[in-house]
Amino acid sequence: MTSARTGNGARKGSESAPVVVYDKVRKLYGDFVALDGIDVQVHKGEVMCLIGPSGSGKSTLLRCTNALETLDGGRVLIDGVALPTDERDARKVRQKMGMVFQNFELFPHKSALDNVAIGPITVLGMSEDKARERAMTLLEKVGLAAKANNFPSGLSGGQQQRVAIARALAMEPEVMLFDEPTSALDPETIGEVLNVMKRLADEGMTMVVVTHEMTFARRVANWVVVFDHGKVVEQGPPEQIFEAPHAERTRDFLSHLGWNG
Repeated sequence: MTSARTGNGARKGSESAPVVVYDKVRKLYGDFVALDGIDVQVHKGEVMCLIGPSGSGKSTLLRCTNALETLDGGRVLIDGVALPTDERDARKVRQKMGMVFQNFELFPHKSALDNVAIGPITVLGMSEDKARERAMTLLEKVGLAAKANNFPSGLSGGQQQRVAIARALAMEPEVMLFDEPTSALDPETIGEVLNVMKRLADEGMTMVVVTHEMTFARRVANWVVVFDHGKVVEQGPPEQIFEAPHAERTRDFLSHLGWNG
């Protein structure tokens, strides 16, 4: 199990400036308050899991992280710099972050290899040969080298999601954002995706993960943030959140899921 703390008892990565800072982040949809003053930090090499009921703001926060959603208050800082509002500048910031969505978002008319290679070619200006070489290396990393020439329709849901992870990694991101990456998968394919994510965590990738997989959050996360109605009700290392939560709302949420540690 990945430790939630470093040897000196400090939060992992806290010896250096945080990679991502959410400073009083607020997001509205009409009169609906999706995010209400979120204050959270993500440190380098840390796996942060966002948990809580559906509709509590977790995915909205991820979308605010890479400027897919605009803010109605507060700031998101990436490497100490506020997220730009200009779309062209925002695209540059997004290159630092790999995003993995619930429903894969692969190009159906491209092979697995080409899905992974297209970003480095079109965004980074990499040569096609070099990009395809990188893509094959990443498909090997996620256990899909043998499926390189398959189109998404010829892949299982779990395989498609692993291609999506490889595609995000192809841009060499500083942070990986996962928005409920297993929610659209059959139970038998969830494990293969979580295993890839666990390996990334073991390699030191900074990750922010929205998930309903409590066992994954307990075993892999370094820091867990609990959301409810657009607010953070509690945050801390996984042993605190899952074994001795401070907030009654956290206890109620975990109890509802039948969590027994």
